[in-house]
Amino acid sequence: MKGAKLTINLLALQNNAKYLVDNIKRNSTENNNGVIAMVKNNAYNLGLCEAVESFYDGGIRFFATTSIKECKAIRDMYSDVHILCVNPNTEFDFIREYGITATLPSFEYIQENHEKMKDISWHIEWAGHMRRSGCRSETELRNILEFAKSKDIEIEGLWTHFSWADTFDEEKNYEKERDEWIALLKNITKDYSFKYIHSQNSASFSRDGILPNHTHIRPGILLYGYYPHDRYENDKIIPSIELSGEVISIIKLSAGESIGYCSSFVPTEDTLVAVVNLGYGDGLLRKRGIGHDVIINDKKYKLVSFMMSHTVVKIDEYVHMEDSFDASEKIISVNIENSEVKIGDTVYYYNKELPLHEFTKKGVGSCSEQMSPLNYSTLEVEYIR
Repeated sequence: MKGAKLTINLLALQNNAKYLVDNIKRNSTENNNGVIAMVKNNAYNLGLCEAVESFYDGGIRFFATTSIKECKAIRDMYSDVHILCVNPNTEFDFIREYGITATLPSFEYIQENHEKMKDISWHIEWAGHMRRSGCRSETELRNILEFAKSKDIEIEGLWTHFSWADTFDEEKNYEKERDEWIALLKNITKDYSFKYIHSQNSASFSRDGILPNHTHIRPGILLYGYYPHDRYENDKIIPSIELSGEVISIIKLSAGESIGYCSSFVPTEDTLVAVVNLGYGDGLLRKRGIGHDVIINDKKYKLVSFMMSHTVVKIDEYVHMEDSFDASEKIISVNIENSEVKIGDTVYYYNKELPLHEFTKKGVGSCSEQMSPLNYSTLEVEYIR
């Protein structure tokens, strides 16, 4: 009996990187091709070194993360890439030693630390509507730039992060924060020049393309093969993960006979279920569980119970895959004595037919929320290179 399995397609990551690099279509040098790959949190939990190598092979030469530990790991891999640490920190000697581009968050920061900031490339952060860090007025931004010039501190970039890019709301909050940022850039670039200007995550780029006065985009989830919202679909972006379990038992339940914690599933008629060796302890979100589909032998079945190490699938009803994206999905019942599902069959929770973004649309959580908990200690992990 095999364990539950996570398969990560590194060729998909390379393809997605190449597609975005080519899509920007900007004049570039070897180290400046218009894409900064966001690889924070162990590359969205897919493996930092594996993802960076794949993105590098796809043409990306600029990486961003929140962790100086991850900055070091990337630098240990490649000497010819740019690395931005988007979280402010004061590890100045480390930043210099490893050639890291650092984030400058406020006028107070440069006033307090300017004597230690020489020989480092800095990108100023604009707080925007996120407001977790960064300067908060044009006056403050100009003060930083003038002070840096007087102290011979190198300011190479300016960046922000949009807090509403994934949301389409009646108040048009994304459009407001985007337009405020564009107006700021229009004013500030009259008097100052920047080698790098970037603000756009996958959601913003998929809505607007690259914005005016920008040199780079800073995508995450598109690189990993998933759409940031349901207004964007592109068959050039390839999903990168498969998550699967295996049927370990098949049980016939009589009407009123329960299965799972606290009788979590009680059929009203005789029903056949399959128990699968994958649960929330393996990192599958509970919201991904009950009521949503899995695929067994190219047919879709419903999950009906959810446990730490197991899930339960109702296998006396299924949907043909050719009907699976039809709004009027036709449920086909089968004789419970003659199920097509057998012990040992593979059960898919995520694959190309069940991509993460389909469950984002159903309210399970963002793609990164679904990826982050996946448990490498309990799952068999395989990389396709």
